[in-house]
Order: sequence, then structure tokens, then C-alpha cells
Amino acid sequence: MIVSTFTLEDLYLGIDIILVREINRSMECTPVPGAPDYIRGMLNIRGRVITLFDLKSRLGWTGTAAPVVTDSQGVRKQYNVIMKTRDEVTHIDRDLAEDHCPWTDPVGLVVDQLGDVRDIVDDNVQPPPANLRGISADFVKGVVEFEKNLLVILDVASVLGVSENQGS
Repeated sequence: MIVSTFTLEDLYLGIDIILVREINRSMECTPVPGAPDYIRGMLNIRGRVITLFDLKSRLGWTGTAAPVVTDSQGVRKQYNVIMKTRDEVTHIDRDLAEDHCPWTDPVGLVVDQLGDVRDIVDDNVQPPPANLRGISADFVKGVVEFEKNLLVILDVASVLGVSENQGS
């Protein structure tokens, strides 16, 4: 499995790269009245409307322990990881789409910093420890140890609150 990595504060996270459509700098989005607090808003990218999930809020984090990184204008630096839809993933890997990509609408995750791309040997993926800081085991597919750092592989369907039998 190849994963795209990123960070939330000092936590090193990753998702299967086949699920990633694109990554871009965070931009202004339109708030959605009445939506859960972890929905950052709606974003229009090249005519495609995307629901943005604030990953920190979705994981139940409040406040920011790490310093906020800003650009030269003082704007907070964050990134949007835009996910492929089930139909898009089906064209690449039908089994992955059926097992791990039940959402049908375009969605994205807001993250702090981008990481790198890692090739993970499936045998190295361990079940999540019970005491994983700040993340419910429901949101975690597994963990891998890298050079004194723990990579947490997210279960994107759980993060989005979508079961295998329903679309978003």
C-alpha cells in the first residue's frame, strides 16, 4: 500500500494514495448553516462542489497545542486533501472502492502540513494501540513505525461518518 502522509499538530497521519484526488492549499469556503461543527464548509474547485471536513474537529480536538504556521500575510497555512469518489476509485481498484470508499460525493480533509509518500508493506501495519493520543480507534485502520515516529493510517470512511452500505 502506498500512503500520502500529512500532519495534524505533531501527529503523523496517512491515507491510501489511491483515495486521493488532489492536494491544494486551503482556501476560503462557504459555511453550511446547521452542518456539524467538523464541516468546514463547501468549496468549488473547477466547477465541482466539495464538502470540506475539518479533520481536527472531526477527531474531537479543541484548541491548538502546536504553534499555528502562517504565511507572510499572517494567513494560516493549511491544506485540503481532496478525496476521489467511489466511482473514481472503482476505475482503479474495484476491491478498494467496495471495501474502503463508500462515499459518492466529493469530499476533502483539512490538514496542517503535507508530508511525503510512503510505500508500506502490509505486514508492517499493526492494529492501533488502545492509548493512541487523541484519536478514536474507530478512525484508525492501523499504525506503522518509521524512524522513531508512528504513522497512523486513517480509515477515511469512518472519519467521514460513512458506512460501507451508504453513500455520503
